[in-house]
This record gives sequence, C-alpha cells and structure tokens, in this order.
Amino acid sequence: MATLKPNSLLANMRAGAVEHLYPLGNHATPRLVDFVAGSGLFDSLWFDLEHFDISTDRLATLNLVARAHPVTTLARLYCGDYQTVQRTLETGVGGLMCAMVDTPAQAADIVRWAKFNNPTPAPGEVIGQRGWNGGGIDGRYGNIPVADYMAYQNRETFILCQIETEEGLARAAEIAAVSGVDGIFFGPGDYAHRLGIAGQIGRPEIFAAMELVARACKSQGKFWGTLGIGRENYLKVRALGAQIIAPGGDVRMMNLGLKELAKVFQD
Repeated sequence: MATLKPNSLLANMRAGAVEHLYPLGNHATPRLVDFVAGSGLFDSLWFDLEHFDISTDRLATLNLVARAHPVTTLARLYCGDYQTVQRTLETGVGGLMCAMVDTPAQAADIVRWAKFNNPTPAPGEVIGQRGWNGGGIDGRYGNIPVADYMAYQNRETFILCQIETEEGLARAAEIAAVSGVDGIFFGPGDYAHRLGIAGQIGRPEIFAAMELVARACKSQGKFWGTLGIGRENYLKVRALGAQIIAPGGDVRMMNLGLKELAKVFQD
C-alpha cells in the first residue's frame, strides 16, 4: 500500500525553522529541478505558474522529479476558482502560494476549494468543499484509503496567501486569521510597483510593510516569508522573522553564473 510523507515545510515552520525557497519559472525543466533539488542547498522549490505558462501536466512532471529528493514543492498561481485549485493540488505539490490575495473572503474561498469535507475531522483539522478525486498523484492513483487521503490533504497541504498590494497589507491580520491559511508570503516586487517605486525592494517603505506582515502573522500564530535578494536584504528579512526566504531562482542563477563564467576571459 502506498504511503504519504509528512509535509516537511509545515513541520519546519511549526518548529520555528527557516526554509530556503528556490523559484523556477523561465527554466522550469525536469533536469533543472533534479539539479537544484539534488544539490541539497534548498529546502523547497517554488513553481511559478502566475508568470509562466506551466501547464498542469508539466507541473505534474516537475513535481514527480522533485519527489525523488527530500524537498517540498509549492505552486504559485492566482487561485481564482475551485477547478484551478484542485487540479494544481492533484499534481502532488505540497502547497499553494496564492497570488494577489486582498481580502479574508478571498482567502476563505481558497481554503474551501483546497480542503475536503471530511466527515470525521481530527481536532484542529480544517475542512472545505474541494472537488473529489482520489486518483491523482496526490492520492497515489487511488492507492490511499479514502479517509487517510482526505485527512492528509486537509492536514498536510499548506496555503500561503500572497500579500502584494496596499489593500492586502491593510487586511493582513484578517487574512492571516482565516482558518486554514497557514502563512503569508509578502511580495516586495509587486508592492513596490503599486507604490510607484518598481524594482526598489530595498526601500524603507518595503521593510515597513514587511514589519506589518510580521506583526499580523505573529498575532495569529502564523508564519510568513518573502524574497531575500542579496546578502544584506536576506539578513534584514531574516531579522524581521521571515521563515520562508527566496534568495532568487533560475533567472538570477543564470545571470550570476554567466557573469562568473565570463571572468575567465575578461580583463
């Protein structure tokens, strides 16, 4: 009988640890997933469906490659309807990073679409009205007992709501308070863009917003994360209490690697 492994990202968050997250979008290929996951340098992989055309079938393949390594996977996308949410979860990702969440009502809808209506929920288990299909990758193709599968998905699949607007920031504590929301991911790029300072994610206004997110999550007993581009920025967000930190992903790696390689022949 197939078995389901505990979600290591959730376990680490509950233990107060810090996870380092590697985003893949432009170069989200099975070989790069195997390369990064096999390096042992990153705890989790972020597949970016919001900005890149990664189909459900391709996502499933990327996730299957990642399963050969001790990493957790998450998909970043706009979770605007139940079919998108459930199809993404059926690829076997460990959780969702839900882009552009501005209200607690949006967050509650996502939870409802992501959680099953378990008739016998365990204490603290959040339930919803997710569409039923136990035959996906996440259910090991129908080889997990129904009750175990539902309980596992409700308990071990995490939901991160991404706050990236002034509207979302103003309601950060309300969004974090929604039952079933595990944490908040602050998007400094889009938030800076909304303020008219696109690309300037090191500005004081951005860190002030992060402090608000940190306080909101602490008040609700939830974790939070963000980008940590460059050593100085990384140390700042870590000092603010971010537990999930992305120092950059495939495009940044390509740019840095290309420049490092060129040092061989540059004066």
